[in-house]
Amino acid sequence: MKLVLGTVQFGIPYGINNSKGIPSDNEISDILNLAYKESINYIDTAISYGNAEKKISKLSENKFNIITKSNNIKTKVELLTSISNSLKRLKVNAVYGYLFHNSDNLIKFPELWDTLMEIKNLNKTKKIGCSVYNTDQLDKILDKGILPDIVQLPYSLLDRKFQKYFPKLKSLGVEIHVRSIFLQGLYFMDIKKLPLKIIPLKKSLLKLHHLCAKLNILIGELALNFVYNNPYIDKVIIGFDSMDQLYQNINMIKNWNNKIKINESVNKINVTDENLLNPTNWN
Repeated sequence: MKLVLGTVQFGIPYGINNSKGIPSDNEISDILNLAYKESINYIDTAISYGNAEKKISKLSENKFNIITKSNNIKTKVELLTSISNSLKRLKVNAVYGYLFHNSDNLIKFPELWDTLMEIKNLNKTKKIGCSVYNTDQLDKILDKGILPDIVQLPYSLLDRKFQKYFPKLKSLGVEIHVRSIFLQGLYFMDIKKLPLKIIPLKKSLLKLHHLCAKLNILIGELALNFVYNNPYIDKVIIGFDSMDQLYQNINMIKNWNNKIKINESVNKINVTDENLLNPTNWN
C-alpha cells in the first residue's frame, strides 16, 4: 500500500477540523499495529512535530521505514546535529528519508545539499530531499541543479498547483510524496460553518459535494482516491486520530470502484487564489 502514516498529530494538535487533540499512547499503538497489519510500511515525521519522534521510537517497535525532516537549518554543523538528534530520538542508526522541512533553508544555503549528500553516503539515510509548499520553491530548487530523491508536496482535490510538475519529476526519477490530501480536514467541514477567511472557497466546496452526490460517494472517498490512484504519486501521507479513522480510509481504497471517472470533473473545479489553499493563511 502506498499510504504513509503521518504523525504530526502524535505530538501536536493539528487540523482545522480536529476536535480530539493528541491521541493517547494506547491509541497511537493501535494505529501503528493496524497500519503494519495492512502493509503500511512508512512513517512520516519531523522535529517540529512535538515529541512525535520519541513516541515513534517508543511505540513502533522499529517495524517501519521512517522519513523525518529537519528544523530550520543554516549551517553544516546544524544539519549534522539535526539528523544526529533525530536518530537518537528515534533510536535507529538510519532512516529511509531525511528531508529539509523548510525548503527555503535549502534555497538560501544550497551548499547544505552537499552535507545532505554526505549524510546519505554515510548510510544515515537511504534517500534525501525536501518538503515544498509552493511552486516557486520547487522551481528554485530545480534551477539550482539540486535533484532530490524525494519531494514532499501538498496535493488534493482543489490544491492541484503541483500537478503540472508530476511528469517532469517522474522523468528525473524523483519520488513524489503528497500530503494535505484532505486540506487539514477542510473537505469534511460543514460548509455553513466555514471560518471567515475561507468562505471564498464555499463555491468550489459545494461543487465537490454536488459531484459526490451525483456519483453517490462520500467526500472522503473522492478526496482519497483522487490522489491515491494518480499514477505519478509514489506515497500518500495521511494522519489519523484513531484506529477507526485509519480503518475507514483503508476500506475506502480497497472498495473503490475504478470504473468511476472523477479526474475530468475534479479538474474543472478551479480555485484561482492559491493563497486560499494554504492553511497557514486561515488563522
